Amino acid sequence: MSLKWITLNDRLQNGAKLINSLPTNKFKIILTQIQSSKGDPFTEEELTKLQESLKLNSANLQLLIQCIAHIFKQSSKVILKPTVLQKQLVEDLKLDEEKSEEFVKIWLQETKNDFGNFEDRLKLEDMSWEINLQTASKLCSKETKPNARIHFKLSDNHNKKDNVTLELDEEELLNLYNNLEMIQAKLDNL
Repeated sequence: MSLKWITLNDRLQNGAKLINSLPTNKFKIILTQIQSSKGDPFTEEELTKLQESLKLNSANLQLLIQCIAHIFKQSSKVILKPTVLQKQLVEDLKLDEEKSEEFVKIWLQETKNDFGNFEDRLKLEDMSWEINLQTASKLCSKETKPNARIHFKLSDNHNKKDNVTLELDEEELLNLYNNLEMIQAKLDNL
């Protein structure tokens, strides 16, 4: 099976074998450290200790760290169900069940931090719109200014309701339309 979110190659498959050779608790620690770091996840001293602890040579340790970081980074760029991600990690990347489970737990936690809990997101219940035309004002009696009002009725899973109204002039409405067209084109290409 071909994965759209990551390219399978020999280097990645060798990295997956190294991941499988780790005890699950050490894999979890390494993954957590990689996921939480902004720059280099380990200092030189930590790398030396890891190398001794895992009994890996320097090249294999680098491959292991790069592989974990790459899988995490690539999986964070796509929207997947956790069960689908875990299945792909096991079947396509050949990760052990335990490793893939730990990976998905941390991935899910990070995804919730980045995007919030999708279950608590507002959903569009209904939408209505109207066009208003201002035909005269004290300043200029010949000027007409059209604008659109779009009303959104939103709700969440806890029956909390919210109403949002957008009032847009012609240029803003055209900008919104163009953005929606781009979104639709991207969705069509998926």
